Amino acid sequence: MSHIPPNQPYYGYPPPSMPPGYTYVPTPVMMPAYPPPPNDINNQPTYVTNHIYHPPVQVSEVEPTPVMVVENSPQEVIDWAPATTSTANSLMTQAYYAGREGWDGSPLWVIRAHHNGNLVPGKLAIHHKAAYIPFAGLEVPVHNFEVLCAQQNAVQWIPANNGSVPPQAIIAGNTHSAEPLYIGRVRHRGSLTPGKVHPSHNCCYISFGGSETSYRQYEVLCRV
Repeated sequence: MSHIPPNQPYYGYPPPSMPPGYTYVPTPVMMPAYPPPPNDINNQPTYVTNHIYHPPVQVSEVEPTPVMVVENSPQEVIDWAPATTSTANSLMTQAYYAGREGWDGSPLWVIRAHHNGNLVPGKLAIHHKAAYIPFAGLEVPVHNFEVLCAQQNAVQWIPANNGSVPPQAIIAGNTHSAEPLYIGRVRHRGSLTPGKVHPSHNCCYISFGGSETSYRQYEVLCRV
């Protein structure tokens, strides 16, 4: 390094005081002389300047970024609980109240039951311990069934007609040929009665007074 004066470790100003962990190292850098000689702007002498090298940061020195933990909010539950006319009372705080009897105003719950290879939605008059499904023109009594359990704010009733159902309609059963059946309800003789929506029949069926009754206008139980 012919441009560094003898007996002087660094050319120019003395190195500044370094904090702990840093090293002061001279680094050759191309610096133009002023004024540059004509036609020789790219052929300049080399000077030594000062450069401070920062030591590499150790992984242990980096503080970890705090992780935000977000707990999932509880999901609304829609489920079916096995029951009989004798044991259904145990579901009083879980069952979904879907309608009422016309003659005494007592509640009606949604149920479903297996019958002749079908899984059919129907109703349970919980205070009278009587459960029925609409099937083949009849109000069929059932004794073993499943009760719909859902929070009131997890479902809603949406008007529909002629066998149609909204996209969020709850599938509650099926025919022996695997056609889905949905939960519907209608007003009939002072009652608000749940039953089944049978899309290929273009209607909703309820059981009432020993018979299966059909309606073209109805409400469908859907997820919120």
